[in-house]
Amino acid sequence: MGWTLQQPRSRHLLLLFMTFALCVTVVFISKSGTEISTSMMTQKSPQVNSPNDSRDLYEHSTVAYKMAEMEMRVDQLTRLYELKDNDVQDLIKRFSSVLKSIVKSLNVSVTDEIESLIATYNKSIETIRSPMANFDVFTFLPHLRSHKNYLRPLILHSGNRNAVSIVFGVPTVRRQQTYLIQTLINLVSNMNQTEQKDSLIVVMIGETDQEYIKQVTEEIKSRLPEAANSGLLDIIAPSPEYYPDFSKLRLTLGDSEDRVRWRSKQNLDFVFLMMYCQPKGSFYVQLEDDVVAKPQFHSIMKKTALQKIANGQQWFILDFCRLGFIGKMMRCSDLPWLIQFIVMFYNDKPGDWLLDGMIGTKACNLEKDDRDCRKRKNEIWVMYSPSLFQHIGTRSSLNGKIQLLKDSLFKKKINVKRINKIRSK
Repeated sequence: MGWTLQQPRSRHLLLLFMTFALCVTVVFISKSGTEISTSMMTQKSPQVNSPNDSRDLYEHSTVAYKMAEMEMRVDQLTRLYELKDNDVQDLIKRFSSVLKSIVKSLNVSVTDEIESLIATYNKSIETIRSPMANFDVFTFLPHLRSHKNYLRPLILHSGNRNAVSIVFGVPTVRRQQTYLIQTLINLVSNMNQTEQKDSLIVVMIGETDQEYIKQVTEEIKSRLPEAANSGLLDIIAPSPEYYPDFSKLRLTLGDSEDRVRWRSKQNLDFVFLMMYCQPKGSFYVQLEDDVVAKPQFHSIMKKTALQKIANGQQWFILDFCRLGFIGKMMRCSDLPWLIQFIVMFYNDKPGDWLLDGMIGTKACNLEKDDRDCRKRKNEIWVMYSPSLFQHIGTRSSLNGKIQLLKDSLFKKKINVKRINKIRSK
């Protein structure tokens, strides 16, 4: 949809195959070990507790945890391989066109070999070209269709870090009172060295003023030099042409023109940030530029996600903060669905409402009542307690809007039923 890897396709395929083979081996070992352990336990008297039982249980739990992590890696590699297919198609088309141009410029007769080569590439194009209409991000942002480079980020700073467990997305814009540096310092200081090496924080500056973008970038690098130099921080910005003509937006929800423009741009900022982050890790966490976190939030989030995967629980969102779009964790492989959903309705509703609408679409049966809908949504939108993030800003990026909301679950732990009741209101 915008950014792709530069490695050969065969290398991705080989890596995917090797990872899959490793997973099969681990599954076989795990299954064999479990069967042996079960067999030994059935031979013991029910009244006797073997000192090895707890160790066997721990080892089985560790294997399940590692298997869940391996599953996420395979899922990520599969997605990257699928994205690479699009590059191959474009490459074939461009190569065929260049080949024809070269032959024409040389003003020579086309040999049978060249004709055969061109025919082979054209046949490849026809094979992979869909016979049906292809709907993508350009369908809903048509101004980008003739300038696909507008989807390429301005990479202001990057350590080229990939394949981390968690990518944290932090969108930021110019506002009267900024909390960005405070937020970044808090996030970094609440991770130990191991967590920092397994993370990537991506700051997306949603502005087109080049001087302001440069100013923010230099401030981040000067205030957090270790994080910037280690590869923990990436800083990006969109091309100025990425945004559509906001004066042509439809007025929706009875909101003013300024509010519609503000939330529509915010949605497109989310989309741009997610597209950049999607291929860089196993999990993606949406944050804001005015939050604080609890110590070791990275380890808690990763452990929670992998345990649920190991237990076979199907989830789409793990929610570590009940406010807006803060602390929402998703698999990176699931991001394309959310990206496309937001792109389709970016002019209609705020991003957190669209997220709720997508979950409702996935989970709810319209033939049943709201109670059943809430139950099904809670199965795939899982709330974690106590919250790991707190909103600290008071001035919204929308001029004149005061944001005083706080997450009461940040300091105390309450019953899960109470949490679900709060979220369903």
